[in-house]
Amino acid sequence: MDNAKIIKNYLRSLDIDTAPDIINTAVQFLDYLHSQNQKINLVGTKDKLEIVNRHFLDSLSILKFKDKFFGSGSKAVDIGSGGGLPGLLLALFLPSFNWTLVEKSLKKAEFLNQAIKICRINNIEVIRERAEQLAKKPGYREQYDVVLARAVANFRILIELAIPFCKINGKIILYKSRKVFEEIKNHSSMVEELGGKITGIHQISIEGLNEFRVLLEIKKISKTPTRYPRN
Repeated sequence: MDNAKIIKNYLRSLDIDTAPDIINTAVQFLDYLHSQNQKINLVGTKDKLEIVNRHFLDSLSILKFKDKFFGSGSKAVDIGSGGGLPGLLLALFLPSFNWTLVEKSLKKAEFLNQAIKICRINNIEVIRERAEQLAKKPGYREQYDVVLARAVANFRILIELAIPFCKINGKIILYKSRKVFEEIKNHSSMVEELGGKITGIHQISIEGLNEFRVLLEIKKISKTPTRYPRN
């Protein structure tokens, strides 16, 4: 089965019918990511089919909850975007949102900007800066309706980086593994300290990926204390 059909069938399993041109652009992005991944370590997986299953479908799994997570608002940020997963890929499927991709690595930021040009995506900006510095700036702190992070850092650091970007009543969505239950047990008080409240653990299933995957939903209920994030 070709990669376009794999992506299309997975989206259909989520009850999402997508225009062929968007699928084709996603495959174009996949081809560019795969070619550049031989030169830059964008994702740990080198095999193209495994990139589709492990990274593309995992990134797109959030669309199962599209109305719940993206029902209102217009701004989303992907923290530590790396190879553009999930942020660049989701920008294709959620064009009504304006996307910010935060990436500290110069090579990865250059890759993201080139991928955006190749795929002709108009609703994205790439910011090459450390998230803990950007989150302290007025134009970015508590400015986003949705904050995403996937495979970025350990949980305690991740929530300290992500939650400050989120507006009050906005959502932080973290792509997590089975370790999420232990992480919540150990760090739920820190989530609350940062102004968040855990409001859902949504299990996702991806054919071809025999792993336990969830989306952890955190609602921003109060302002983050100014001392966060720390350096």
